[in-house]
Amino acid sequence: MEITLGTALKGTRLPFSGAILACIAAVIVLTGRAFVQRRGAMLMMGGVAALLKIFSVGTVIAGPFFAILIEALLAEAMVALLGLTRPGCILAGMAMVTYTVLHPLITQGLFFGGRIYEVYWAMARQVGQWLHLEIAHLALFIGLYLGIHAIAGGAAGWFASRLGRVAVAELEKLERSA
Repeated sequence: MEITLGTALKGTRLPFSGAILACIAAVIVLTGRAFVQRRGAMLMMGGVAALLKIFSVGTVIAGPFFAILIEALLAEAMVALLGLTRPGCILAGMAMVTYTVLHPLITQGLFFGGRIYEVYWAMARQVGQWLHLEIAHLALFIGLYLGIHAIAGGAAGWFASRLGRVAVAELEKLERSA
C-alpha cells in the first residue's frame, strides 16, 4: 500500500496524502494485530513496510522509512498501554495520523538544526501580520489542523477495532463450520 498508493498520492501532490496513508496504515496494522496476538507485531509490520518503501524508489530515502517505523512504534505503544481495545485502537490511530504533521518538523530540525524553528516562527508571525491575525489565532489554526488529523486517525482506529473483531469472529465461525 505504501509503495503503490503512497507513490501515487505523493506524485499527485494531493493535500493530506500523508494523513490518508497513515489512516490506511492504521487500519491495516491494527486489524492485522487482531490476528497476531503478540507484542511487537505492529512494529514488525511497520518494519517490513519501511524496508519495502526504502528500497522501492531506487534510492534510499530516509524520511519515509523513519516515519513508517515511528508510526508503527506509536501504535505499538498505545496498544501496549491500553490493549487491543477500542480506546487503544482509537488512540493508536490518532497518534499515527497526528505524527504525520510532526514528522517533517522533527526531521527538518535534525537536518537543518534548531534554527529552522526560528525561521518557522518568523514566517508564522509574518503571515499573521499579513492576515491581521494574532498569535492566538494562529495557535488555534494549528490546533484545529492537528485536531482534524487526530479525529481522522481516531476514526481509522475505531474502524480497525471493529473490522478486526468482525474478521476474527467470521474466521472463527468458518473454522467451526469446517
